[in-house]
Amino acid sequence: MADKDSYILALEKKLAELSGIEIDQVKKNQLANAADEARVIREMAEYVAGITVQQAGVAQAGTVSPQIAAIYAHITAELGEARGSHALPPLKYEYNGLEPHISGTIMEIHHTKHHQAYINNLKAATEKVIFCVQ
Repeated sequence: MADKDSYILALEKKLAELSGIEIDQVKKNQLANAADEARVIREMAEYVAGITVQQAGVAQAGTVSPQIAAIYAHITAELGEARGSHALPPLKYEYNGLEPHISGTIMEIHHTKHHQAYINNLKAATEKVIFCVQ
C-alpha cells in the first residue's frame, strides 16, 4: 500500500509541476463539479417527474409531425445530408491538433465513439420515423 501511495504522490507532484495547478485545487474543482452535476441531474429529474401527458399522441401513416420535420430541416442545414443518409463528419483537424491542451487520444475516443453514437442514434430514430410514415 505504501508503494501505491508514494506512486500516487509522485504522479500528483509531476502533474502540479507540469500544469502549474496544485492537486488540492484540482480535487476541490472535481468535488465542486460533481456537486454541481448532482444538482443539475436532480433538477432535471424533478422536471421530468412533473411532466403530465394531457392527451396521447396519434400517429398517422403518411404524415410527418411538423416538429419532426423541423428537426430534420435543422439537421440537413447543419450537416448537408438528406434524411437517413447521416454519417460522422470528419474533424477539420488531426486528433492531436489541440495538444497539449486536449489529448489526441481523448479527441479520437470522443469523436469516434461519442459522436458516432449520436449518428447511430439519429439513424435509428430516422428508421423508426420512416417506418411510422410508410
